[in-house]
Amino acid sequence: MQFRPAGGDPVPAGWTLLVLNVAWYVIVESATGRSAAGLLRAGAMLPVLVQRGQVFRILSAMFVHVSPVHILVNMISLWTLFIVERLLTTPFFIVLYVISGAIGNLLSMPFLPNAVSGGASGAIFGLFGAMLALAFMGQFPAFVRNQLLIVLAVNVVIDIANLGTIGWIAHLGGMISGALLTLLFVRYARHRRLWLGVCAVCCVATALSLVCALVTPLPFG
Repeated sequence: MQFRPAGGDPVPAGWTLLVLNVAWYVIVESATGRSAAGLLRAGAMLPVLVQRGQVFRILSAMFVHVSPVHILVNMISLWTLFIVERLLTTPFFIVLYVISGAIGNLLSMPFLPNAVSGGASGAIFGLFGAMLALAFMGQFPAFVRNQLLIVLAVNVVIDIANLGTIGWIAHLGGMISGALLTLLFVRYARHRRLWLGVCAVCCVATALSLVCALVTPLPFG
């Protein structure tokens, strides 16, 4: 079955996530500060805190960005991938974003045990993985698939050149998660009611994680 975006279709989840990311950076991080402690107060990842029970950071960290360039690059990338929502429906888009980002953050923990980290990269790579999966399932012309592979190759080079500063395992984990979820959706489970239910769980969990990030004190000064 061919998936084709309808002209002018809205992408409410894409715009909501973009606005929420920018608002979190401008409002919340301006209040907490962008030092390591400030980023943690805004909900950034630190594996030792997750291990101590602050599991909300697995989700809240997706909305924390460390610099203007960081959020600008991620939000441009997110904007270019709004087509995933048009192709695969809004509920699945939300599930894809949240689960890919969460899995990416979880997988990065053993590789960055002492690093304060954040960003939407894992979730965005999940959307990119969805596009790759659709391309290899024949949903796009060959030249689109080849362009996606070139973009992937460029990102791999960037990750390798910045080992230790970029959470490459979060990128890889997010991309693989997004591809597998898309394969599941397209080939086996297109039931709207199912994805609406999972979407609701993802939305509630994300909202709670952001609230917890705001009200949970750090266990150290």
